Amino acid sequence: MTVLVTGGGGFLGGHLVDVLLERGEAVRILARPDEDVTRLIQAGVEVCRGDLANRASLEAAVDGIDRVLHCAARTGPWGDEIEYRKANVFGPRTLLEVAMTAGVRRFVHVSSITVHGVDIDGSADEITPLRGGSDPYSKTKVAGEYALQQMIEDMNAPVTIVRPGLIYGPRDTNSFGRFARLIEQGKMPIIGSGHNHLPLIYVKDVVQGILLASEVGQAIGRAYLLVNDEPVTQLDYFTAIAKELGVAPPRLHIPYHLALTLGASAELLGHLAHMQQPPPLMRFGLQQIGGENRFIISRARTELGFSPQVNLTEGVRQSVAWYRM
Repeated sequence: MTVLVTGGGGFLGGHLVDVLLERGEAVRILARPDEDVTRLIQAGVEVCRGDLANRASLEAAVDGIDRVLHCAARTGPWGDEIEYRKANVFGPRTLLEVAMTAGVRRFVHVSSITVHGVDIDGSADEITPLRGGSDPYSKTKVAGEYALQQMIEDMNAPVTIVRPGLIYGPRDTNSFGRFARLIEQGKMPIIGSGHNHLPLIYVKDVVQGILLASEVGQAIGRAYLLVNDEPVTQLDYFTAIAKELGVAPPRLHIPYHLALTLGASAELLGHLAHMQQPPPLMRFGLQQIGGENRFIISRARTELGFSPQVNLTEGVRQSVAWYRM
């Protein structure tokens, strides 16, 4: 049977499609009308054009599908919250409705660890309350999970939710590529002491978790955190990138709470100026990098058989190799 991947033209979705093709599976993706997915078409992927706001296109996308792996989302912490709700709340709910009508057997919804908070100031697992942050992304990811959990309870929807950590790897232009460029240029500061822990996970390990969530029977109706529980601090991460690039590691430290104050001021000015593009400094990114965020993956290890395979050294090596291309 064919697998539908939404967001297949993106960073995580693209790697997921690659692994499915390597396994010999038939893959269909849902791509926006103007999205360039030439690479995937050439690889033999079936493309259905549409978007999460168009029910007819979703009905076409799920026709004849066995599993839906829903990676598409409105990401980033800046923009009109209505648009985020369309993509991150109404979109997955409508997609699940049409998928169930079409007889889809399994539905994996890719959420985010940020549903537990952008800076949890400690550690968390799946039973930690969902609280999100002040940004429209994490708020609507929480609302999206609640909408699907209601359908699980009311309709026995065959849904599994996964919450990946900070994903990095080849083709990651938004996060790893930006950090590598700033470190290479000597412009990357350390936020706070740098001894805080980051919930990193290499993209291929996320793919492994998503596929396990779509296959293991007891995963239906459950939520799983997907991070690499190798303890990695902010200093560890940026130093590893610098070492692989052959440059000096970051030395400049900005006090964490000062950084948050500057970020809040930049956001306020951005709102007052009705900026379409996000300010250069925002609390969302500062909290992700400078906060203490550790996550326990015992449930995923026990129930899914999930086991991260790529450690920091190897993940950074492969990511820098892509960055240099």
